[in-house]
Amino acid sequence: MTKIGTEDLAKMQGFIEARNNPTRRNIVELVSQYVLADLPEGEEKSESLVMSRYHLSTDRGKEDLRDLYLDALAWLEEVDSGMVDEEVIPNE
Repeated sequence: MTKIGTEDLAKMQGFIEARNNPTRRNIVELVSQYVLADLPEGEEKSESLVMSRYHLSTDRGKEDLRDLYLDALAWLEEVDSGMVDEEVIPNE
């Protein structure tokens, strides 16, 4: 995957925050974590999370957000019950 510039990441983050209220931001975060759960930790995962959050915050991403939300909730239940050994949502 190609690297995204710091300025572009900051613009995406600003869009995400401006576009979503706090409740929807939490939903976007959950779905992003679910979609990228198998990606190893590192700089690429951080960029991928921002890009995923950005996509899910757009008009086109609304459908994906709706379609993946229930699966992400089920995944979160597995993580919380210890069936999946990983941290779900890191503290930011």
